[in-house]
This record gives sequence, C-alpha cells and structure tokens, in this order.
Amino acid sequence: VSGLSSICRELLSERGEAKGTALAREALDRYGELTEDDRRRFFGDLAENFGPNPTMVDRTYREWRDAPNAKSRQALMSAIEGERQRLFRRLNMAPGGTSALVKGRAQLLEALSAEPLLQAVDDDLRHLLTSWFNRGFLEFHSIGWHTPAQVLEKLIAYEAVHAIRGWDDLRRRLASDRRCYAFFHPALPGEPLIFVEIALVNGLSAAIGPIIEAPMPATFQAESADTAIFYSISNCQPGLRGISFGNFLIKQVADELKRDHPALKQFSTLSPVPGFRRWLDGLDTSLLERALGSDIGTMIEAMGTDDLAIARGCLVEAADEHAIEPTVLRLLQRLCAYYLCELPD
Repeated sequence: VSGLSSICRELLSERGEAKGTALAREALDRYGELTEDDRRRFFGDLAENFGPNPTMVDRTYREWRDAPNAKSRQALMSAIEGERQRLFRRLNMAPGGTSALVKGRAQLLEALSAEPLLQAVDDDLRHLLTSWFNRGFLEFHSIGWHTPAQVLEKLIAYEAVHAIRGWDDLRRRLASDRRCYAFFHPALPGEPLIFVEIALVNGLSAAIGPIIEAPMPATFQAESADTAIFYSISNCQPGLRGISFGNFLIKQVADELKRDHPALKQFSTLSPVPGFRRWLDGLDTSLLERALGSDIGTMIEAMGTDDLAIARGCLVEAADEHAIEPTVLRLLQRLCAYYLCELPD
C-alpha cells in the first residue's frame, strides 16, 4: 500500500505530470494486485491524506475575500478540490483508466458500508464519474438477436429484475414483439451501462406473468400494437451506482418508439415497489386504519373478520392469488398509494 501511495504522490507532482500516462498505468496495475484488506487500507489513505488541506483552503479563502478576482477564485477552487480529484483525473489518463476507476468505485462502495469515513473519497470519485458519464457522452443503441454475442451475454448476466433463463429466454425477449435499448460509453466498449426491455402489446397489462411467459409469436405486425410496456430496466455497472441514466434512457426510448411506431398510444411500466410487501407484512393496525381511511370497513367486509391484524394477513394472502379480486386490488392500490406518497423517506 505504501508503494502505491508513493506512486500516487509522484503522479501528483510536477515530474509526475510530465510522465503521467506511465505512472498512471503503474498505479492502476499496483492497485489491481492489492488484496481486499490492502484496498481498504489504500482507501483509508486516500481519505486521510489526499483530501483538501484546511490551511490552504483557509488561506486562499481569505485571499479571495480580500481580492475577489479570477486568479484568487481559481486558487480557492483548486484548494477546495484537493488532491484526490486531481489524482483520479490523472489515473484516468492510463489506457483503460476509466474502466479501472469504475471497477474501483464498486470496491470502494463495498468497503464504505463498514467504513463511513470513506464517504469523502466516494464523493470525489462520484463527482468525476458523473461528469465523465453525462448524457452527452453516452451512446444509444438498439439491442437485437444479431447484436454481438459478448453484449448479449452481458444482458443475461446483468438482468436485475426478471432473470433471463438462458439463450432461449433471451431470444424470446428480443423477438419481433419486443424491444431492448441500452446506453454505452466509449471508454467501456462492449459494456452496457443500463438497458431497458419493452413489450409491444394491445392494451395495458396488469401483471408481468403473461408478458414474460408469452410464447414466441409466429408473426407480428408492430403497427398492430397500441401499447408499449416497459417491464424491466437494469443498471449494469455497480461502480456507477447513484449516477442517473434511467430517466434519460426511458425518455429517449419513448421518443424512439413513437417515431418508429406511430400507432402506439399508451406507454406503461410494470415495476415492483421496493419494500412495499415487507411494509405491508409488518403494518400495525393503527397505521392500517390511517392508510385505508374510509375503506377500512370494505376490508373488514371483504376479509370476513373485524380483527384488523387477521384481516391484514388475509389481504396479504389474497394479494398472492394469480387473479386478484377487484375489491382486493382496490385496497392494495390505496395502501400502495399511501406507502408511496404519505410515508417519509
């Protein structure tokens, strides 16, 4: 670890700036050889010894306050930025540097859960990655069965919502009534950053099962579909967690679909509600009454008991039925609306 830190110091020096690419490559090679414990120590060194210098920040702030001009402002900004961001920028000069930093951040996030003091390191690295991976640098591509196999393999590996059960399942998801789009970045060739899967159907769907389990169509006329169901979206790079791609991708896909398929009139999503089932399982009776309001009587009547704890359990069981009764669906929708809109974050 001390050897790697020394290389990083040299990389930050004037001499290091002159031969930056070679030093950056050497630093990343050394980092790649570290054990998990050594990585944690290196992250700790970055947190403790490569941050902004308080004395320098104070001095440059006073200089800017006394003479607020472009030169003093730039000196203050440089002092506040500190050495870590400059180090990450110079490491990025190495071939494959961006990929290595993305991988390194994934490892940093794993260490962060046990070492909150590493948050400052993550803040600096995330700040830079947000700039390097902004929408202007992203490449938008449609994914089909004839996309290179190395990319298709990544879809199977990275699918985070509805697991892809091998090549036959993937082929079904790329059939004529399906669409798949992804963002890529020039610095990570062949590596999707995020991808979304869409089903072209007639009418809105109330469940994912019929979409996932639908057989391969013998023929399909895309112009006959009036609805696009966004049924899965997966972030592929753990090291880019917290950097938003989803909104940009969904909006661009919607525009693409509307342009290519003018008959589409409805755009919908089938997505799980994180934590809702767990919340519902542990819901106490007072909060249940507050969430359902005037519908509490409807639940008692539908579940056949005035014991609210038992009624809640029966409602949860009824939610697991393949065909949900309209009354049960309405109760669940009201509870879900309360969960999403009324509870604090």
